[in-house]
Amino acid sequence: MKKLLFSASPLGSRLADVAWLLLRLHIGLSIAVGAGWAKLVSMTTATEAAKLAGGQAALGPPDWFVQQVATLGFTFPSPYMWAWLATWGEFAGGLLIAFGLLTRWSAVQLAFQFFVIAFLWYETPEPVLGMYYQQLLFWCFVLVTVVGGGRYSLDYVLTQHRSRLSELVPTRRVATATAALVLFLTTACLAGGSLKSDLLIEPGKQFALGGGQPGAFRVVARNTGTVSVEIKERPLGGGIFGKATLAPGQRAILRFLPGSTALLLNPSDKKARLDLHVTGDTNLSMGYEVNGKL
Repeated sequence: MKKLLFSASPLGSRLADVAWLLLRLHIGLSIAVGAGWAKLVSMTTATEAAKLAGGQAALGPPDWFVQQVATLGFTFPSPYMWAWLATWGEFAGGLLIAFGLLTRWSAVQLAFQFFVIAFLWYETPEPVLGMYYQQLLFWCFVLVTVVGGGRYSLDYVLTQHRSRLSELVPTRRVATATAALVLFLTTACLAGGSLKSDLLIEPGKQFALGGGQPGAFRVVARNTGTVSVEIKERPLGGGIFGKATLAPGQRAILRFLPGSTALLLNPSDKKARLDLHVTGDTNLSMGYEVNGKL
């Protein structure tokens, strides 16, 4: 496990190690700042230094990126989750590559991201021969995955201090106990609370359930009325995504991310009725909104 996490070895010469360090710093910091952090604070260019100070935007992926992720097919359980993971993967992964810590793991996830960008998202992909920066970055991250951090990396420092590394990496017994505790707490949280409601939705209105809560929640909804009801998700980072349309008598099980709002829309001119069973984080705000509010 230690070798897998922190393995690093010198290259053929110190000059090669210096060149490798410069490459790591360039691709790591450019991705962390120009791609990851830029999305987190909604920068339009990588040189907007004022936004780097923070406080101007919530740390989350912008709506355009969430929609881009959705168009690529990453919609389960929510495109916002995948956009969030990709954005933080760029930011944290880039920094880790620059400092040479967990270098291979960081490079693997970034190589996957840029494989999607270079060969699935790009309008006219040209594997190997294509001269566009998305593909160049993909091959850079593949190379970093193979080579590792090199001499001038934290991975190399840790491998040279085995006693210190033993303190940083938990023993198998501690890791097993920690995993069991996390599993127990997760199960307890999921089973801890529930909320049931026989909900009436006025014509042309939508009922908003949740928004800003720290935990995820699940909704089991059954349409007990005579008109169809649309169910959508409004992520914390913005945007709105369709989840299901329940015809009278239909039932669905829907999951919503932390911070998201479940929107139950009645587009008809008659009252709608739903039987709801909510589990997970049930400390949710509730209220009616004008139909179509984003």
